[in-house]
Amino acid sequence: MREITQEVLDHIPDPIAKLVWEKWIAEGTARLIPSGNEVQGCRA
Repeated sequence: MREITQEVLDHIPDPIAKLVWEKWIAEGTARLIPSGNEVQGCRA
């Protein structure tokens, strides 16, 4: 499965590549992963 962060997706300079990634995410063949600077919540 392909993985990409939202930050990278937001800054892809090629509009066609961005559309392809968004299609893959919608189809479930790719997923968004948290970037290094995003804070992940945890449940105790």
